Amino acid sequence: MKEDGNLEEAISHYRREDVMYLLKNGVLSGLTGEELAQTRRRLASLRSTEVMDFLSRQKESFTADMLQLDFGIFQNKNFAKEMLQKYGKKFDLTDEEECRKLFSLACRVDDEKMIQQLIRQKKATDCYEMIGAASMPVFRQITLITTGMIHDDRRVDLYLAACLSADHEEKLAFMQENHIDFLLKNTAGKNVVDLMEDRFRTYRYSNNKKGQLQKLQEEQTVKLLKKIQLENEQGDGKRFLSKKLIILLVVCVVAAAAIGTVAGYAHRNNSVSADSSDDLSAEEEDADSSY
Repeated sequence: MKEDGNLEEAISHYRREDVMYLLKNGVLSGLTGEELAQTRRRLASLRSTEVMDFLSRQKESFTADMLQLDFGIFQNKNFAKEMLQKYGKKFDLTDEEECRKLFSLACRVDDEKMIQQLIRQKKATDCYEMIGAASMPVFRQITLITTGMIHDDRRVDLYLAACLSADHEEKLAFMQENHIDFLLKNTAGKNVVDLMEDRFRTYRYSNNKKGQLQKLQEEQTVKLLKKIQLENEQGDGKRFLSKKLIILLVVCVVAAAAIGTVAGYAHRNNSVSADSSDDLSAEEEDADSSY
């Protein structure tokens, strides 16, 4: 192919060898700004590791926009995840907006490693509720979101997204196992049970089989949440009763010990008094005998 060949034509026809030839001969050297960004997105759509290796050696950072492919195609999703994991250091994590885009992208392509990195660096904190609707590998990173890292309102939104996801039972079980209080209330005083009930009453479900199935699933989710809430409340009641019994037991033990101490002291005093009386009587007898 000639050096001045059409790069766009080569990309459109998936002629990867021609694309590599043009790249090696400096076809990108005259491109800047949005034109370069669009071209790099088109190059990424080729799903060529050779092309991405070439781009990784250029001075420009990678961006999440480069990998915004059609994820309805399974191969695109896998390719984007592979590129995130392979070239993670090529992304600019000092740019908060870029971090937000990366967080969203990682949730969509199930890249738990990028999610881990962003959460540990406390990046894109206003996007954390996205993991509620993500796959289980991504959702499990919820354990990295420590107290105070995000506002309670966002945390409740995260729990709500998890409850509305297809795998909500698995996510609820995971949160229970990890002692995550998903019945936390937001600033309006509502938890996921309240929010799910509000949605169930007001949401307009599609009047078809899919809509009715969605309605049935969410109704079952509300029942499950209420069951968990009731069990937690009963558990709290039992723990409270146990604490009261323990306190009562401690008080009884202390009281018994105190009574025992007083009784022992009284017994010793009585013994001393009795001994003294005996000694006095003996002395009186001796005195009488001497007369």
